[in-house]
Amino acid sequence: MLPLPMNNPETTASSIIILDTHPLFRKGLARLLKENFPQTLLSEAKNLQEIGQSLPEIEMAVFIIVINSDFEEDGTNPVAEIKRRYPLASIILYAEELKPELIISYFKSGIKGYLFKHENLTELIDCIQVVNQGNRYINAEYKEVLLSYLIENYKSSRKQDLLTPRQNEVARYLIQGLTTSAIAEATGLHISTISTFKTAIFTKLGVDNVLRLKQVFETDQN
Repeated sequence: MLPLPMNNPETTASSIIILDTHPLFRKGLARLLKENFPQTLLSEAKNLQEIGQSLPEIEMAVFIIVINSDFEEDGTNPVAEIKRRYPLASIILYAEELKPELIISYFKSGIKGYLFKHENLTELIDCIQVVNQGNRYINAEYKEVLLSYLIENYKSSRKQDLLTPRQNEVARYLIQGLTTSAIAEATGLHISTISTFKTAIFTKLGVDNVLRLKQVFETDQN
């Protein structure tokens, strides 16, 4: 692998924190970034709860959230939690290709950057520097994807597309009239997790009860 370009120290974040459920990947990524941001505090952890135990006070930081198949599977949204705890922090999603609807919703919730895992790591360096300056970052290829989506779907965008696959599943159970405990049994999740999912679904879709949730899904079908 070619060495990554050294960054300008003046644009270095005070802290870079990597959140990823896969320890080998996050530790390797942390090592590579440390070579390019030698004056920056580099931390990595499985989740926000784990990092909070060692760094309870984080005023300014760039969080890199690596999205895997288990993202939001526990019913929590780390983006919302980071913004609640550290409102001045910047967030980058480092992920496989996601649906345009989902990416737009994450930007609306407060992320500053989105980058494919398949991109060269040099682009991640660029992304961190741009985000650390207070700007948003999406690679050029995905900007075209988003633009095409907005042009084609501006009037026909479905609200339910804002939900993750698991949230969509729970929403459909709610519409069918299943109780929280019944949904927990059907999905194999804890009752408290289903309640958290329900709150997230209502917030994303702008509804406050199951009847209005059902109306959103019916409208999306028309």
